Amino acid sequence: MEDKRQEEEMEIDLLMLVQDVWKGVKKFWFLAVLLALAGAAFMYLRSSRGYVPIYQSEATFTVMTSTSDGQEGSAGYNFYYDTTTAGQLGTTFPYILGSELLTDAICADMGTEYVNGSISANVIQNSNMVTMAVVSASPEDARAVLESAMKVYPDVARFVLGNIQFNIIDPPSLPKEPYNIPSYTRQTAKGALAGVAAGCLFILLYAFFKRTVRKTEELDAVTSLKCISSLPEVRRRARQRGKKEISILDERGMSGYREGIRSLYIRIAREMEKKEAKVLLITSTTAGEGKSTVARNLAYAMAETGQRVLLLDGDLRKKKDRKEAVGQEDYGLGHVLEGVCRTKQALKKEEESGIYHMPAGESRKRPGSLLASDTMEKLMRELRGCMDYIIVDAPPCELFEDAFVLERYADTAVFVVRYDYVQRYRVLECVTSLSESGSSLLGYVFSGVPVREAGYGYYGYYGYGNYGGSVPSGILQRAGSRG
Repeated sequence: MEDKRQEEEMEIDLLMLVQDVWKGVKKFWFLAVLLALAGAAFMYLRSSRGYVPIYQSEATFTVMTSTSDGQEGSAGYNFYYDTTTAGQLGTTFPYILGSELLTDAICADMGTEYVNGSISANVIQNSNMVTMAVVSASPEDARAVLESAMKVYPDVARFVLGNIQFNIIDPPSLPKEPYNIPSYTRQTAKGALAGVAAGCLFILLYAFFKRTVRKTEELDAVTSLKCISSLPEVRRRARQRGKKEISILDERGMSGYREGIRSLYIRIAREMEKKEAKVLLITSTTAGEGKSTVARNLAYAMAETGQRVLLLDGDLRKKKDRKEAVGQEDYGLGHVLEGVCRTKQALKKEEESGIYHMPAGESRKRPGSLLASDTMEKLMRELRGCMDYIIVDAPPCELFEDAFVLERYADTAVFVVRYDYVQRYRVLECVTSLSESGSSLLGYVFSGVPVREAGYGYYGYYGYGNYGGSVPSGILQRAGSRG
């Protein structure tokens, strides 16, 4: 049974890896194209700019040996093919060609100070046939050096091979074109293929190390924090035209998300009623996980039941672009903490939703010290006295300590995790840090879950009775009429 379960998990992991690879292709396909173009351009420039034409002159001949003393009067038939000498050619030719004796002899024959070329020879195994070649940047020098080498070689090799004579088969020729003409098409293709391979490798590494959270079981297995709600993904085409934000006040479409938020409120309200809690902090690992959207819509759901709800924007590092509050956002939390204005001047009530909103205001250079000040503590006591619920929209807790500072003023907290967005270890680190700081975490909200993954759309999935237990008093005063 255990083996079967492990096989199923392996199949699921492989399927996820394939899915991640496909997502990587869709996300980074342009990178592979850019790398292919860059590789092709690099190889083309390297081939063209670094190209130096080299000419090669060749000659083929056989080597004959003689038992005579090699004087001028010796007859030609004294030279013959010797199997012993043929066997020595393969080892002696490279040695003699690289010797200083041959180089000095060629320089003396040509009347030059150096040999403008490189000499090589290829001896056919177990034969006396040799192909000698000279390569040089000058075609004339290539042939001249080859002719000179063939002329002086017998005298230089006489001490090793005895008297020898070359029987010319193919004489040295003047090369008409370089022998190393580059294939720009081939080099460009190699560069392009190398770029594509680098892009594919990057995508594979991206898929392998992605390891984002895509199932609640992945977090349940490593932390005691439980999922209290899964909110479906809301695609842009399902939103009301002209609105960029997801809002449960929009009655057209998004029924799954709307009911999910209201059911989330029921769970949170029941737990907060047990704890006699008023202040709820909502945070996440990083930006873009839907934290502010959950906080705002949860405030809407609370206000639907007739509660006095304040949405407090605790992010003093950047100003939110919000136009929903009545009137211009002249003052915010930062102004109150700096003593620029009173609390009432920073509070705005939204007519459509009925919630109170205190924006963050302009960004501050040292938000941590403001949030940890005595003024902030006094402000929270003041707000507790006039509000039924306070939802603190805290900054992400991965990079800054602001969320941990705001957590001191909260009675409980909820963590938002977006589907397939953040690596598991990063979520775990933030959750562990919040737990160690003494925060009372109710659980986490799994946001942006695709409909196909969660099975949304079934009747009653978000029905209030699905969660069991009694409904807190006052919740159904307006929720029944709006649901």
